[in-house]
Amino acid sequence: MTAREPGLAVAIHRTGPFVRGRRGDGTLLADYLDGHRILGEPSVLAAVGEELSRRIPPEADHVAGEVAAGSALAMSVSLAALARGRRLPARTLRREPKEHGVTGVLSTAVPPGSRFALVDDVAGTGACLERGTLRLRELGHRVVGAWVVVDRQNGAAERLAELGVPLHALLTLDELRASGPGRDSN
Repeated sequence: MTAREPGLAVAIHRTGPFVRGRRGDGTLLADYLDGHRILGEPSVLAAVGEELSRRIPPEADHVAGEVAAGSALAMSVSLAALARGRRLPARTLRREPKEHGVTGVLSTAVPPGSRFALVDDVAGTGACLERGTLRLRELGHRVVGAWVVVDRQNGAAERLAELGVPLHALLTLDELRASGPGRDSN
């Protein structure tokens, strides 16, 4: 089991998160970590939302994630925070600015100078979290940190550190693999 989140790691394994899939660079993997499978399981999504809502510091006044997994996770975090008496509104970051309705890259306008916690299912190279950070900064907001369920350990922490944004993961890919079925828990 992992030192940090043994129960969560077991619950994630039950979702069957390792599938045949392609990384962003096109490489086909037999054991690609599919974050959508993890968050698609309601009990896991709720547990992750609860855990992240506890870890996001009080200085954050909004939580945001990119379409689609990140925004679902942001909403789960927001609901879990509300259940604990904390108002932490969720916002969706769009990949492309919307031209109708509420326009722009954020789903809903927020007060200038808001402080955001970014969330996502997994972090690989950190490209999505970097994009979100830069977009929020362009809008005059601050990113206090990024929180993910699993860090794939492909450079995201280093990439975000260059922007002054710390990356926090509930689990690393190595920890998740080590906690898999048939693994020794020591």
